[in-house]
Amino acid sequence: METITNIEAVQKFLTLQYEGKIEEAFANYADSSFEWIVSSANNNELTTAIPWAGMTHKGLEGYKNLTSQLFGEYEALEFDTKEFYEVQDKVIMIGHFKFKHYKTQKIADSDFVGLFNMKNGKIAGGQFYENTYAVAQGRK
Repeated sequence: METITNIEAVQKFLTLQYEGKIEEAFANYADSSFEWIVSSANNNELTTAIPWAGMTHKGLEGYKNLTSQLFGEYEALEFDTKEFYEVQDKVIMIGHFKFKHYKTQKIADSDFVGLFNMKNGKIAGGQFYENTYAVAQGRK
């Protein structure tokens, strides 16, 4: 495998994810210690409002569960990654998304920040910060 920057690893991981190739994304760009959090961990109130948020998703199976829940409810109309920064062993991604809920037809519109923890050129996990209120309201 060619040597790529941490930012490129994150970008390639996300591209494969949106192409539905999560297993390939993990095989090439995720570390075995992978853990992902949407908004904040250990937040039962948040998990009640958004089933995939407020908890830690571990490994490939945890991430597949997260994405199947999210994209089982929402269609991604826009997912615009505007900026990427690398600081030590972290990649920070800033962007904007617009998702439409399949059942309610409501739009969740939010700026976001993704924080990726990197380990030896692979994603070891991270956290996604979004307007959780907009996502929760879209489900009602």
